[in-house]
Amino acid sequence: MVVCVSERIRSAGSGVDADAEIARSFQRGDEGSFAQVYQRWASLVFGLAKKAVGPFEAEDVTQQVFVAAWQSKDRFDPEYSALGAWLVGITRHKVADSLRRGPSSREMSVDPTSLSEELSDNALNTGMAPERIDVLLTLAQELERIGDPQRHILVLSFVHDMTMAQIAEHLSMPLGTVKSHHARTLRRLRAEMEVKDAH
Repeated sequence: MVVCVSERIRSAGSGVDADAEIARSFQRGDEGSFAQVYQRWASLVFGLAKKAVGPFEAEDVTQQVFVAAWQSKDRFDPEYSALGAWLVGITRHKVADSLRRGPSSREMSVDPTSLSEELSDNALNTGMAPERIDVLLTLAQELERIGDPQRHILVLSFVHDMTMAQIAEHLSMPLGTVKSHHARTLRRLRAEMEVKDAH
């Protein structure tokens, strides 16, 4: 187990390098780069969109995010921003657009049980209150600036709702290590966001 963990931690650096190369390729508009970007970040974008606007709208929001990203790739600067954080920023705008359109534009479930839940509080279930959506998207944006395994652990926790035990099993890491990374990264993010709020 120790060997496995050390290998994963050593591979974090190469993962960051790979992300940076994908970002540069995407910014140049290289053939195949769109597919690489989608494969790398679609799960994150969809997970955030699903929490914010619910499962029915999330696919559409995800598609809009990647189309908008490709169309505006010339405005992305890989030296200034991580591509994942930039995509989360676009997600924030597309989620806001979806919420502004309101419940009437969203697909409604035909299942009676689901429909009853969706219509509670006189609105379709969007998963989170608007202020919590903003916090989640801000958190995700900051996470994309943090290397693995810390970033991966918090994404699995906050975006995919996995428990610490599930994350430990998924990453083949000791539970104590996962908890330690989780706690330290949360403290770091909290400090960074407090500094931003102060400015």
